[in-house]
Amino acid sequence: MEAWLSAMEALFEDIYTLEKDKVRLAAHCLEGPARSWWTRVKSGRSLDPATMTWEAFREILLMEYFSESDKRKIKEDIRKLRQGSRTVREYEREFSHMVNCVPGLVHGDRDRAEVFEHGLRPEIFKTVHAPRLKTYEEVLDRVLWIERGNAIAREERERDKDREKSKKQPAGGSAGQSSSKRPIRA
Repeated sequence: MEAWLSAMEALFEDIYTLEKDKVRLAAHCLEGPARSWWTRVKSGRSLDPATMTWEAFREILLMEYFSESDKRKIKEDIRKLRQGSRTVREYEREFSHMVNCVPGLVHGDRDRAEVFEHGLRPEIFKTVHAPRLKTYEEVLDRVLWIERGNAIAREERERDKDREKSKKQPAGGSAGQSSSKRPIRA
């Protein structure tokens, strides 16, 4: 279901779909059991697809197609999710993917930020947790900035090591090599 939703959102972008037309277009693209489900939803709830937002449609669709046990499992998985050796962007992609799977998985931007922070590597977590950033975007911006700063510092340390090595080598080449350029005759 998530792949279908992503494909619909890509289609909306590609054909510049207005917000008011998204639900109608998505409903038109439903097939089989999903189309039957939508027909039941419309008739049973007196919903007007013309006034329903895409987010509301997406939410009721996901609630229908994710069982409670699926939701509990994803919620548990996201609470256990850790950055590990991944970059912040890789971790953020997986985190957002999981959060977007199930509506209501995190409650508000502050909750989203806290859950995201919790999975960061300890050295990054310390630097974002101390200032108590309020939003997910603030946390993400800060950790991307920190990660970039760490990468620059690492590159500088390696350049310094290379400079030190080149200073220690003799000027005429490496030890043990003959400076003569004549060919050896047998």
